[in-house]
Order: sequence, then structure tokens, then C-alpha cells
Amino acid sequence: MIRLGEVVAFTNGKARPSPGTGYPTYGANGVIGTAGRFNAERESTIVGRVGSYCGIVHYARERCWVTDNAIIATAREGVNPRYVYYLLKGLGLNHHRIGSGQPLLTHAILNGLPVRDVPRPGQDAVAEILGALDDKITANERLASAADDLVRARYAELAADAPGSVRLDGLGRPVTVTVPAADIGPGENYIGLEHIAKRHMWLSGWAGASTVLSTKKRFQAGDVLFGKLRPYFHKVGLAFTDGVASTDVHVVRPVDARHRGWLLAALSSDEVVAHASALSDGTRMPRVKWPDLARREVPWPGEPRAREFGAFVDALAGRVEAAAAESAALGALRDALLPELLAGRIEATP
Repeated sequence: MIRLGEVVAFTNGKARPSPGTGYPTYGANGVIGTAGRFNAERESTIVGRVGSYCGIVHYARERCWVTDNAIIATAREGVNPRYVYYLLKGLGLNHHRIGSGQPLLTHAILNGLPVRDVPRPGQDAVAEILGALDDKITANERLASAADDLVRARYAELAADAPGSVRLDGLGRPVTVTVPAADIGPGENYIGLEHIAKRHMWLSGWAGASTVLSTKKRFQAGDVLFGKLRPYFHKVGLAFTDGVASTDVHVVRPVDARHRGWLLAALSSDEVVAHASALSDGTRMPRVKWPDLARREVPWPGEPRAREFGAFVDALAGRVEAAAAESAALGALRDALLPELLAGRIEATP
């Protein structure tokens, strides 16, 4: 065994610079924006240093800026940089933090952790095996982003030439029936606001409902979920599964399944989200009510084009759903292999 500091060098990030573009900015829990400068090189590993995300690990493929809420982990000479990422990910760094009110990881803690002394060929093999899984997951995420862009572009094109308009409640109806926590099975799926990505219309992530302790709303695959709390966060997406949702989400079911795509694109449009934000009630925790949202007029391209658009969105959604399911399986495989490879219980042969 050797000490972690013998294979990895640690430096603290720095205060976030003035806004800029060109380089992603990492905080304790991943990318939080962009910057015009960088303080970490390609293939760095970013470790949450302080707070609730202390010990969370991210891999930066490109140069980036790392804030002072995180630590930059750099492979020492002769060490595979991507192996360092998986090594740190497998160490469960959040279990080594100190402090209760404000958890903290220090260089001294990190440098002193015992790790196996793995020769470079073994490091390369671990990085190649696990990296191949993560690369495929990343490719699937890019497919979902491209599908999102295609839907928005096609919607904008049709909306610009639309001969009429329709109210949102002509396209969708709210699901208002709630279910108490006692009636929610532990094996059901749960989607809260934290599972809905900003400005991303595919809901490919959820959690188990085993920890749900309060009343929720039921939803079905094909429903559109609209984050009503702080709607300016732009959390709107299409559900790929049945489950229960936070009551801070409007569950909207298409009046006609053939118009599902138009409903999704309209609710997820910048114009509707801005409208919802303007109508929100509350100062600290603003929420938009469905009746206020329902009266919003959105462009209507006519029945034939709306159905054609719906078929287009359904086809893309099917591809994204399949890719998301593949990514979930690959992620589970990666997480199962990670501790075995790092411990040497499985021979790392790419």
C-alpha cells in the first residue's frame, strides 16, 4: 500500500472569476457556469471540498475553472489521469470528511489515505474499461441534448408560421389527484424537482419512492411535468415512466395523445416559462398556479402539422428513452465493477 498523495497532487480552487465563456466552471457539485479563464488542465479530477457536496467527484475532460468550494486533483508524473478519477470516486471521500455543521475535506486527509500501488498498465486497463462505459453514457446524453435542440428548433419554425393560437388547457389537463405517502409503494418511481434538469425536456432520471414521507401526485408515462416552484428554473419534461411526483410539480396530461409533442414543446418554450415566472405568487418561494398557466395562448400550426410534429417528437422520445435505459444499465455495471477493479479482485484486462 502507498499513500494517495504519492500518486495525486491536490490544490484548492479559487474564487469564481468574472463571467466569461470558453471554459466550464466547476463548483463542489459539478459545472455551475462558464469562465473566460482556466485554473485546471485537461483530465483533472474535481473534488467537492466543503459543504453538503463535500467528497463528490467529477472528471473534467477539458481545461476549466475550479472554484474555492472544490479541490483540483492532478495525476502525478507517470500516473493515468483518468485512473485518478476512478480511484478517487471509489474511495468514498465523503466518509473521510471532518466537521458536522460544515463538512470539510483537507489536503492532509486526502494525502494520507492508503491506496493500492497499481503499476501503469493496470491503471490504463482500469481507466479503459470504466472509461468506455462512461463514454457511452456521455454519447447517450449528447443524443438527448441533440433531440432537445431539434424539437425546440422545429417548434420555433412552426410557431413562427402558425396561422392561429390555442390555450394551453386546450392541449393538456392537470392531474390534481394526490396520494398519501402511506399508499405509495416502496418500489414506485419518484420524480422531484431535483430530478428534472434545467431546460431539458426528457425526464430520464428518478429515484425510488421508499423514502417518500409526504403526499405526492401520481403521473403516467407520457405526462408532461412542469416545475411550478420557481418556474424560472425552467424544469419541464416528458415522463418516460409511471410514478409519483412532488406537489411542487404540475402534472399535465395531453387531451389528445397526438398533440403530446406540441404540448411538451409549448410548455418547455422560453416564452411559456417566462410567462409562468411573471405570474408566480410568493417572494421567497414563488409558485405558478395552473389556472394562470392554462389561459396562456400558444401558437397553433393547425391539426395536420400538430399531428406530424407529435409523431416527430414521439419518435425522438423513443430513441432518447432507449438511450436513457442503456445508460442506466451501463452506470450500474460501472458502479459494480469499480470497487472490484480498484481492489484487484477482478483482473483489469481491456
